[in-house]
Amino acid sequence: MWQRIQSIFLALAAIAAIAFLFVDIADGLTGKDNVAASAVAVGIALLQGFIIAMYKDRRVQMRFCATTMLLAAVMAALAYMKTDGENLRLAFIFGIPAVIMITSFLARYNIKKDEDLVKSMDRMR
Repeated sequence: MWQRIQSIFLALAAIAAIAFLFVDIADGLTGKDNVAASAVAVGIALLQGFIIAMYKDRRVQMRFCATTMLLAAVMAALAYMKTDGENLRLAFIFGIPAVIMITSFLARYNIKKDEDLVKSMDRMR
């Protein structure tokens, strides 16, 4: 399970989602203060753990990676709407969800490579 590179990418996405809770997204406003965005961040972290645990079903992993990318965009939108445009730290509001999207995409790409490899080996039998 951990020997696969996509597990590392998924763990990095989970760490980034948890880190979102503790960074300042505006003056005096952390990710924890925004209830909706923090709930999505915790959901992303839990979903990443679930995806890692589902290492035997690659198709489910790929679907949930796509879901994670969508949730990261929702998290960014919720965080931006809560700040009312005052004293924003856009590097954190959009940077952390971007990291989550990129690592989820890379995980999905590597899961797809594994799936293609298994399919090609099945054809050779």
